[in-house]
Formats: sequence, C-alpha cells, structure tokens
Amino acid sequence: MLRIDEVSRAYGQTQALSSLNLDVPAEARLGLLGPNGAGKTTLLSILACELAPTSGRVILEGHPVATQAGARQARRAIGFLPQKPGYVPSFTAQETVEYAAWLKGMARRERGPAARAMLDRVGLDAVRGRRMRALSDGMVQRVGLAAALVAQPRVLLLDEPTVGLDPAQRLQFRSLIAGLADVAVVLSTHLVEDVAVVASEVVVIDEGKVRFRGSPEELAKAGAVGAPGDSPIERGYMSVLAGATQRVDA
Repeated sequence: MLRIDEVSRAYGQTQALSSLNLDVPAEARLGLLGPNGAGKTTLLSILACELAPTSGRVILEGHPVATQAGARQARRAIGFLPQKPGYVPSFTAQETVEYAAWLKGMARRERGPAARAMLDRVGLDAVRGRRMRALSDGMVQRVGLAAALVAQPRVLLLDEPTVGLDPAQRLQFRSLIAGLADVAVVLSTHLVEDVAVVASEVVVIDEGKVRFRGSPEELAKAGAVGAPGDSPIERGYMSVLAGATQRVDA
C-alpha cells in the first residue's frame, strides 16, 4: 500500500531519519512509538508526501512518488491529521471539512454531503454550524479527523492525536480510531497506552532508525528485568530504547 525505501532526511547537520525502511500494508493498524525528537513527525510528513526526503523514495501502491505532481496526486489517497491541525477560526466545523474536501479535489456537489456525513461519523453533526474558535480541544481534534477522512483515503496518518486531550476525550478519540474500517492507520505517539489499545503492530523509532517491529504482545515480552514502566508494554518499550533488546522485521 504505502512504503518508504532507504529514506533519510537531514536538517542541516541534524539527521532526523537515517536509511529508514517501513511498509504500511492495506488496512494495517500500525502504532509508531518513540520519544520526542525521535523522527516520528518527520517520518509522517514524508509518508504524507508533504515533505521530500533527502534521499530514498516513497512508494504508493507500487508507484514511486518522484515529482511534485506525483506528490499532489498521492496526497489525495492519504489522510493526515497533524499534531496541531490548522484551521480558520471563523470557519464552521462544516466549512472546515468542506474546505479539506476541496483540497482533495472533490466535486462541489459532493463536498457538503460528504462533510456532514463525516462530522456525523465522529459525533459532531450537532455542532457542525459552530465556529471553530468556539469548539473544545477534543472537538477540534475530531473535526481534524473528519477532515482527514472526508475524501475516503486509503491511508490515515495521525501525529500525536491525543496530546492535550483530557482522559475522557482521549478514550473517545481512541474508540473512534479503533472503529475505523477500510483504511490503513498509522498512529504516531509517545503514549504507549494509545498504541496498546489501537495498534495490531508496533514500530519503535529512535534517533531516526527503526529499533523494533512486532505485535504489542511481543513488545511487552521484550521488557528486561527491572526495566522502568507501569505495564509490560511500557517496560518493553523502555527496554528497546535502552538497547536491552531489539527485533526488527521491517
């Protein structure tokens, strides 16, 4: 479905990603874990075809994305919810999602019904006429999710989607993501509990490299004796970061 081959990305002298390989199969539920500064946001921006790699290539459905025109076309198949989704404060929730539909190239007659259907899907039909500036943080995130899904993408990329949400909002957002069908999901976070709930496979990235790939259960089993953490999966994650164990099948 979506794959990167030997992708590197540098910012001046800082190497954010280093010869990284990653595939996202159709309808995958992939959790991307890593500490702040590990390269997760850079990786998602490259997967979303919004940032070009310094070297390596992005491949969508067997076709390399090699030009700006190709990147624009690829973005129509990819939904991306950044950590802090941008919006026009004076827009309503409906207008915000319709604008996202326009950016994805949807026909005028399709935008309104598609936006309303997607807002209903994320539980916001009742506030679709409310201005974005009047919405809570949790509602803004759900509008962002509706905008990312409105064009029915084949891949959905989520960058730290629950950061800043209260516990109830976080649980609600996780439930929404877990209930999605017919779309591959990549959830990037540093919150291990989000991955434990949503993902069927986990990738741990640190210093721009993949350190582990396996199921949540396998990550839990990777925990070293005495490793810090409040749960087996947290102890496995901390052990991988500490270099106590490593399993990469990508």
